Amino acid sequence: MQKIFTYLANNVWKVIVIYVIVQLLLVVFGAVPFYSDSLYYYHLAQSSIFNHSFYPAPIHLYEDYITAPLYINILIAALTIYNSQITIGILNIILNCLQLFFIFKLTENFFGKHAARISVLIYIFYLSTLGMVLMNLTEFIFGVLILASIYFFYKDDFISYFSSGIIAAASVGVRPIGWALVLSYLIVLGIRSVKDKDNYKKIFLVVIGCAVFIIPFGLFTRSYFNRFIFTNTNGPVNILIGANNDATGAYNAKVFEKGKAGFIDNPASKTYIEKEAYWKVQAVKWIEAHPLKWISLFPLKIIHMFAWDDYSISTLFHMGDWNLYKILKTILVQKNFSLKIEKPFYSVITYFVVQIVHHIYYFSMLFIFLVTVVQKKISILFNKNYLPVTLFVMFGLMMNLVTFGDARFKYPYMLFIIIAIAPAVLNFIKQSKLFSK
Repeated sequence: MQKIFTYLANNVWKVIVIYVIVQLLLVVFGAVPFYSDSLYYYHLAQSSIFNHSFYPAPIHLYEDYITAPLYINILIAALTIYNSQITIGILNIILNCLQLFFIFKLTENFFGKHAARISVLIYIFYLSTLGMVLMNLTEFIFGVLILASIYFFYKDDFISYFSSGIIAAASVGVRPIGWALVLSYLIVLGIRSVKDKDNYKKIFLVVIGCAVFIIPFGLFTRSYFNRFIFTNTNGPVNILIGANNDATGAYNAKVFEKGKAGFIDNPASKTYIEKEAYWKVQAVKWIEAHPLKWISLFPLKIIHMFAWDDYSISTLFHMGDWNLYKILKTILVQKNFSLKIEKPFYSVITYFVVQIVHHIYYFSMLFIFLVTVVQKKISILFNKNYLPVTLFVMFGLMMNLVTFGDARFKYPYMLFIIIAIAPAVLNFIKQSKLFSK
């Protein structure tokens, strides 16, 4: 195993070429119909194109919420060029490669070129990323933006701080968790300002950079939607999903059933503003009445985020929505042992074998990360070199805890875990004395 990994590390660019080819083959020959969030984003983009508008278009006023406006508009631009699901696949490949590039650069900045090559291999063999190439989600664009923003932040010059602020604000246009990155920058620069007064100028540059994205993008949206929109508006509904009598810590749609707190009669007649206002009131009311129960759900939300990692593996193997979570829920909760999976037996067996191998790989990543942190006495996370990343992960997780847990939500944090464990894996390889200088 050491020899294989050593060979791959010494020929990492060949591995990247093969990785890109595999992605292209999957997109062209292995694509599957979109479903769930992937399908919803696709429909939002297509409806905007049909109505000759950007997103959100006036027809979206009666949706449940506005989501990922920057990403949907990028989809619209791409699909306007060539309206096909393959276009989204190609876009995913480009974003995936950009994400890989920034992981390499950040790892190189932190730990050197050898560790950077290892981080590339860890990333490539992380199958959740490969599976997402066939999906239509915000993970890739969000990952690229936060990694790029952090990359510029660490360049430590005035232009880079300004650029970092623009890109961080753009991440907010995809997911509100981008605010966690902005907040981490302001805290880090604020701490540094105690010793170096020039850091006040850097704070100003980050804030101006954020404004340079938010104001024009919001005004752009207002020009055709008549509302200043630059990020998601689904905060209240997500909070309500994690704050009701039926809350489990994961996504649970029971809250929207008739007689439940989130039920809205004839929702098609109400705007997203009216719906979100109602859901906000319901969520706040429940939290105020059950503060301890709400807090007690936090560990469950973390479990639902990190206990499994198969949100895209079923797509990669064309298994529909038969992910590990659904299987365990069907067997353990519903006590239903007759899994009706309409696939050949060998295909099902292959799928489960890959699931097992993938999860061994995933949990090994987490284990190496935890061992690394413990060995370096956790203070390394608050070292001035890593503090912006640490604070982003901490604030991001706090925002996740306010809503609900899902396996997908941890993906941005996994990018930084890949970077963090690269030196430990590198040390393991060096022990073989085969790693080229």
